Amino acid sequence: MLRFTGKNVAVNSVVPARQLHLVLSGQRLASGRLQLASHYARAVQTVSARYASTSTSPSNDKSSHTSNLPPSPVSPRKHRVELKPGPLKKPLPTSATPRPHSTSPKQTQPSFPAFRPSLKPSTPDPVPSAIELAKQDIADATARGVLRPAAPDAGAIKRFTHQAFELLKFYFRGLKAINTHRKQAAAIRSRIATGGVALSRAESRFIRTFQQDALKLIPFVIVVVVMEELIPFIALYVPRMLPSTCVLPGQRDRINSKARDNQQLALAGNWELFDLLRKESENSGFIPTLSLGNPGALCGVIGIPAWGPLQLTRWRLQRHLQNVASDDTMLKQEGYGRDLTLPELKEALQERGMSTFSEKNSADELRAQLKWWIDMTEVIPEGADAVSRRLFVLGIIGSHK
Repeated sequence: MLRFTGKNVAVNSVVPARQLHLVLSGQRLASGRLQLASHYARAVQTVSARYASTSTSPSNDKSSHTSNLPPSPVSPRKHRVELKPGPLKKPLPTSATPRPHSTSPKQTQPSFPAFRPSLKPSTPDPVPSAIELAKQDIADATARGVLRPAAPDAGAIKRFTHQAFELLKFYFRGLKAINTHRKQAAAIRSRIATGGVALSRAESRFIRTFQQDALKLIPFVIVVVVMEELIPFIALYVPRMLPSTCVLPGQRDRINSKARDNQQLALAGNWELFDLLRKESENSGFIPTLSLGNPGALCGVIGIPAWGPLQLTRWRLQRHLQNVASDDTMLKQEGYGRDLTLPELKEALQERGMSTFSEKNSADELRAQLKWWIDMTEVIPEGADAVSRRLFVLGIIGSHK
């Protein structure tokens, strides 16, 4: 009994000690929580006091209170700027846009007609063989009534013999026409020498054409007598060897087309040279013939031969422009080509290096272009002549101005 009583006392003495330890531990936790709560309350009071002091302090004390605060990581927002569309800019001029014509400050020059097209070198079509060209020329001349057609039931040999005989008769009639033209030209000169009616433009061109045919007569007769089959090759490669009276209609069209293509190539390939000539002579208004370093380019524009030495090329250029000057005087007297037909107007512009502008224009437009040329060349500056003034106009045409 006493033993059990002693155990109970021991147990009772141990249990209160554990309870006391737990109580003390709870008190420590509670005191720690109270301390945290008191620190949190003090921090809240401090932040509140600072916020109240910064919000209620005057503007002159802002720097003293805000200097203790850390810098804000967010940069201040800028004022919003409303963007409006800017003015539209005009597009820059391209190479296809025609450059305006710059006139000399000393004199006012007539402007080129507004319907002038831009210069673009055309791609040449493939050239058929000489035999095919000869067949085409003979068929075209037969259709136009220049050559008599063969019998419908004729064979190949008979048809070939008939065509050769018809060509021989055509060339023989052409040679006889040259002799007839010689007599007519002599009659015109005799009339003018005796004080008759003044020379007209048609008569002047007739005499000039006869003189050119007379120079081609001797080599052409040799070719006809030796081998007339070479004439299609001559018409294709050396068209200037043929007299005007011995050219078939198809050959004449091909010669004119080739001359226009050569003029277009000369204008498209040498425009920088023409532009330089124009700028150098713009103040004076004329270009002396002796100052031309490359007259072959100008010869290509007006359609005359450019082979040979420099002196020969200049002589051809000067002689051609002298003939054009006398022709301009007659055209002005006859109303600026009022009575000229469409083919005659194209021929006149081709002689002046303006065939590129006469492909698809009407007769009135061609007359306007011819009038522009005459008005430009009529103004002769001091120290210039008819040839040097026309060289300057050719420079304007060649530079695409």
